[in-house]
Amino acid sequence: MLTIPLVTLLGLAERPGDAPALGALDPALARDLAAGAARNPRSTWCITVTDEQGHAIGHGCARRARTRRKPGHDGAAGNRGPTPYPSPARTRDGPALTFAPADNHGSPPDGGYGTWHLTIGGRDYTVTLIPIPVTGCDHRYETAGYKPSRLLRHLVEVRDGQCTQPTCVRAARRCDFEHATPYHKGGRTCGCNGGCRCRRDHRVKQSPGWKVTQPMPGYHQWTTPSGRTYTTEPMRYPI
Repeated sequence: MLTIPLVTLLGLAERPGDAPALGALDPALARDLAAGAARNPRSTWCITVTDEQGHAIGHGCARRARTRRKPGHDGAAGNRGPTPYPSPARTRDGPALTFAPADNHGSPPDGGYGTWHLTIGGRDYTVTLIPIPVTGCDHRYETAGYKPSRLLRHLVEVRDGQCTQPTCVRAARRCDFEHATPYHKGGRTCGCNGGCRCRRDHRVKQSPGWKVTQPMPGYHQWTTPSGRTYTTEPMRYPI
């Protein structure tokens, strides 16, 4: 999986990309990898919107569009929801890319969330941006059972980025979805009570003397048997 800032992909900035287990990637290399992925029809694409601190507040995964969209204003994801700005027809080294509102005559949907069109590598996609539960949660993605839905798990993975144990950097996609307040003790299967924990730290959290709480969705407070507390925040994406 490759994560790359949109302005880097468009050739408007030189911020590094990122890949699990590899760390920061040279911007030119990230664009080259993205161009290679764009040539493969089986590649999948997602858009993550961040706030001013780099915390993910919106996300959507692309689906192939049934018909080609009409020409419109190009745009890009921005803080507090996407806002349009001109993008070049071609990027410095990466694939040709446009990101534009699907309706409202080229204006962003209300609040920035809603349906957008993504064209990359000559292929058209539809992206529906939805809010991520961070700092606040209205329980819209909550599931009644123990296991989260695929959507809930994916959004928590995007929000947390990696294992929430303070010293662990295992990628969220390789972690368990774990309840801060255990499910059998009334804990919700929801973004405000769920977090990414690798299997090792999942077991540590369940060991005598350890405690994990979520003061706010995305903020995980670990208390050790000695009484010390450490708090981790949501993943900070490059902004």
